[in-house]
Amino acid sequence: MELHSDASSIRLVNCRQDGCCRVEVKHEGSWGTVCDDSFTDTNAQVVCRQLGCPTEGAMQVQSFGGGSGPIWMDDVSCSGSEAALPLCTFRGWGSHNCGHSEDVGVCC
Repeated sequence: MELHSDASSIRLVNCRQDGCCRVEVKHEGSWGTVCDDSFTDTNAQVVCRQLGCPTEGAMQVQSFGGGSGPIWMDDVSCSGSEAALPLCTFRGWGSHNCGHSEDVGVCC
C-alpha cells in the first residue's frame, strides 16, 4: 500500500499491517526520507492533512527506518496549521545528522 499526493510531493510507503508507513518527500525530482529527530504527532497531523487523510489520532513512529536515497528533512517542527510538511521549519533540504534507521513513519 502506498498513499501518494503528486501535487504535494509526499508519500507514505512500506506500510505495516497497523497502517503506519514511512514518510517520503520529493525534492529536486528525487524521493527521500524524513528524519525522526524532533518529529511529533503534530507533524504527523500535517503529513496526514497534506495527503488528504484524517488528522484525528495521527501519530508519528520513531525509527520506522528502511528508507534509501537522500534524507531530505531533519528537525522538522510544525505548529499544526501548515498545509504541507515543507512549510514547517526544518534544517534545510538535505541537511541532517541522521541515518536511515531514523527515518520517521506516521499513522493516519
